[in-house]
Amino acid sequence: HRERQKKLLPLFSPELRPTRMAFAKGLWDIFLVFTVVFWISISFLYGAGYDTMRHIKDATLIFRNFDDSPAATNLSSMIVTAFEDPAVPLLKDYTGSSRYDSVSAIKDAVWKGDAWGAVIVNNGFGTNLDRALTEGAVYNATSAVTLVTEESRHYFKVMMVNKAAAGALTGLEGAFAEQTFARLLSADGASVASVIDQANAEALITPFSFATDNVAPYHFDMSMYILSVTLSLCMVVGSFIPSNMWKSIEEPFFKQVRVTQVIALRAFINIVWAIFICVQATGIVFAFHGPSWSPSVGDFFAIFAIFLLNTLAFTFFIDCMQNWVHPRFLLGGYFTTLFVNIAAAMFGAELNNHFFRICYAMPFHSSGLMLRTLLTDGSYNKLDFAITINILWSVFWWLVSSFLIARKARLVRDGKIMMSNVPPPPGHAQPAEATATAEKEPESPATQISSSESEFLSSSTASSASETDISTHMAGTRARKSSEMSDIEIEDA
Repeated sequence: HRERQKKLLPLFSPELRPTRMAFAKGLWDIFLVFTVVFWISISFLYGAGYDTMRHIKDATLIFRNFDDSPAATNLSSMIVTAFEDPAVPLLKDYTGSSRYDSVSAIKDAVWKGDAWGAVIVNNGFGTNLDRALTEGAVYNATSAVTLVTEESRHYFKVMMVNKAAAGALTGLEGAFAEQTFARLLSADGASVASVIDQANAEALITPFSFATDNVAPYHFDMSMYILSVTLSLCMVVGSFIPSNMWKSIEEPFFKQVRVTQVIALRAFINIVWAIFICVQATGIVFAFHGPSWSPSVGDFFAIFAIFLLNTLAFTFFIDCMQNWVHPRFLLGGYFTTLFVNIAAAMFGAELNNHFFRICYAMPFHSSGLMLRTLLTDGSYNKLDFAITINILWSVFWWLVSSFLIARKARLVRDGKIMMSNVPPPPGHAQPAEATATAEKEPESPATQISSSESEFLSSSTASSASETDISTHMAGTRARKSSEMSDIEIEDA
């Protein structure tokens, strides 16, 4: 051991200077790459969710007044004015239009995703209010206006839009109460005391309020964040693990098996592993669902298919990186991919800055879209779009990975790169050259002996020679070749 230690060099010895420089260059490359990756990832994550209120006017609400009373007309005017505020969604007034001419038509439009919600002044509002103010009749202020909402779009953006719309309507309650009281006092012979005596107190204090009608409730007791985490786990476990496992055993296949079979085998392993992981992830979702959701067998297979498409899209992308990217930069690619798609899942694409609406093309966003449609009984149905996006990504990256596998196999067999996607070190024997050298080397005497024996055995067997003759011939051949070897050794000496 001491003798071996004496032969080892100190870290800062002059002989190791090239090695130290190469090591320092590698560290510098990693530092630069991960600095860029970190800022790209964090910028995308924060940018996708930054100040979405700036684009809240991209969220459209349907407005319709179904009551032609003076009170309803006055309230409609106040609502339209209030929604001109830049901090609330865009309100489109369809009063008097042939479009959305019924409450059911408006709710259906919200359920389909044609609008983010709707504000409806209900028929009979003015009549009921006048009776409550002049006759003291029973009055329910929340029957005046209906705020139609849904939860099938991105949960974070839906919450923001619904909250802004509800806040705008709530802010009108006091102002409308003041106007109503002033209108009653303006009548002939009216006084404060007479108005108070004859009016329903609740109607006088709150002449209008609103009720919320959620036409697409989210039928799952866990937040969509939980499902986003599940998608992330499927991506990491379903794509990174088989890719890294394959990388540790791929060398014999690349050097000895046909490329088409290598491509097919790798795709088979990826698909089987993805199915295995996604079945378990779907089982976890079913095991931890709450009592308000009663899933069916069809729901199980639908969620499984969503997880599988999402996982395959990433699996073949990771394959591409492992067959092309330098090992120093692999983790940077993984990190960026994960963060960009998590940002798409957490913040969605709706109401983002226009640049960050590229999230529409991310597999995570499409998978989340499909899950929300499934868990809201088919509301905001964009399944065709979402499924197409994930299938296109999966097929595209599989085709690219197939090309890169074929390219890598050719380069590895030619000795131009190693299995780690880096060039071979200087002086490394090239497989093609080694083969040519082996072909030029003369056969050794021992090899010649074996060859002679083999040839004689073949010819003897074909001519049905006796075993005795074969043994005699082999013995003579060995003696003759031994004599030749002795002569060669004497000459070499």
